[in-house]
Amino acid sequence: MVEPKGRPSTSERGFASMDPARQRDIARKGGESVPAAKRSFAQDPQLASEAGRKGGASVPAAKRSFSQDPALASEAGRKGGERVPREKRSFSQNHDLAAEAGRKGGESVPPEKRSFSQNRGLAAEAGRKGGESRSR
Repeated sequence: MVEPKGRPSTSERGFASMDPARQRDIARKGGESVPAAKRSFAQDPQLASEAGRKGGASVPAAKRSFSQDPALASEAGRKGGERVPREKRSFSQNHDLAAEAGRKGGESVPPEKRSFSQNRGLAAEAGRKGGESRSR
């Protein structure tokens, strides 16, 4: 589409008219040009967390991928955790923090639905395995 003075209309030019793959490529390069130490979220993890919460809250629960597909959520969490070097993972550095998080998580489940409260053998086995991996 050409406008009267020989100029293309706005729908045929600019970033928004580019192929989505090309847009992503350009955006990625822009992000890479800023040193990691100067990126807002790198400086302030709480700011990043809050932004993520706000972004997630703007999508109806029924349309959130992770609410629809727990396996997808689990896989994403695993991948995210693997990207952080072992020595920088909070729980690998602080076993008390890991234990406290586990306790808090367990307390949110009613006692009758807790696997270990239903199966003491399972609890004992998990404790043995946990102790073996911690002593290595």
